[in-house]
Amino acid sequence: MARLITAAAMVGLLFASLTAAQVQTTFTVGTATAARGQKATGTIEVPAGSDAALSIPVAVFHGARPGPVLALVAGSHGTEYTSILALE
Repeated sequence: MARLITAAAMVGLLFASLTAAQVQTTFTVGTATAARGQKATGTIEVPAGSDAALSIPVAVFHGARPGPVLALVAGSHGTEYTSILALE
């Protein structure tokens, strides 16, 4: 349950960052930093708490021109493959 709360908080921070991405020359999520027109991969590191530490894989695609921002968030639990999509 703690992981779910932490992941939800991280997604909230991502959405808060999306507005600022319109004027930035780079966009960073966790350890992934992408310049305009580039892509980058990395992780969001969640430190250990009541659960073990967690590394959430992320991919950032930063468009070449300013415009609307799209965030896709998917999650799986065990062998479940139901995706969660969050669009702004």
